[in-house]
Amino acid sequence: MVATPQPPWTQPPADRWGPGRVVALVLGIVLLLLPGLGLLAGGGVLLWADQAERADDGYLYSAQDGFSTEGYAMVSERIDLSTGADWVPLSAALGTARVEVTGADDVFIGIAPLAEGQAYLDGVERTVIDDLGIDTSARAQELVPGGAPSGPPTEQDFWVAQASGAGTQQLSWEPADGNWLLVVMNADGSADVAVTARIGATAPALDGLAWGLIGGGVFLVLMGVLVVVLTVRRRPARYAGPPYGGAPATVGPPPAWAPPPPVDRRSAADNQPTSDVRQQGPSTG
Repeated sequence: MVATPQPPWTQPPADRWGPGRVVALVLGIVLLLLPGLGLLAGGGVLLWADQAERADDGYLYSAQDGFSTEGYAMVSERIDLSTGADWVPLSAALGTARVEVTGADDVFIGIAPLAEGQAYLDGVERTVIDDLGIDTSARAQELVPGGAPSGPPTEQDFWVAQASGAGTQQLSWEPADGNWLLVVMNADGSADVAVTARIGATAPALDGLAWGLIGGGVFLVLMGVLVVVLTVRRRPARYAGPPYGGAPATVGPPPAWAPPPPVDRRSAADNQPTSDVRQQGPSTG
């Protein structure tokens, strides 16, 4: 019985983290996983706002806040409306805008083209309000010195949308590309304007935008997780057989020692009689 020789044993290679794996892991986290989580969070916030914060009339409103001035008007900073893309009209992004104002006296709300509005208010004492619609105590207000307007705002014909009267007044406007000015005054053009106001919009594209962000976030997160798993997972050791053929070397823990099988010495090659018999000639007397 001849013992079968065991293939040689080799030490398995160590699981090393090379530069390539480190770079792949960092890129998977920074370029895929983190942006994906950000898109998911942003889409979730927009979806919550669209479904939970929308009023019964279909508008999304800012918080109601108080505004006052010693002058004759309160005006917004220049309102520059442009989506920056011809395929995204303002009607899809903003829908219908609404300004709701309540004052103790008859109030006036108007949307004017920037040039006409500035011309009407040139030399008029007024307060310019920054960050309209943002609930913050740090809102910037600048009092511009001047005098009274040339006439009541209700007598001007350049307004693209307006509302006036006692109590709560609502101005609804279909936004269009261009530069605009929001003006709040007393209806008779007198000084000391004080109102509470809020602004809103229907924002019909908000729901689609929210789901788009969520879908993009899910895709990026899945791709990031896949890259991280493939990078971190320990790869099986690769191994090549002996250079000149023969049984491949085994990779893994060293094999346990086993005693060699017994050999029958009677049949062993070194225990066989020799066949070389000397031939002796006849003896001579």
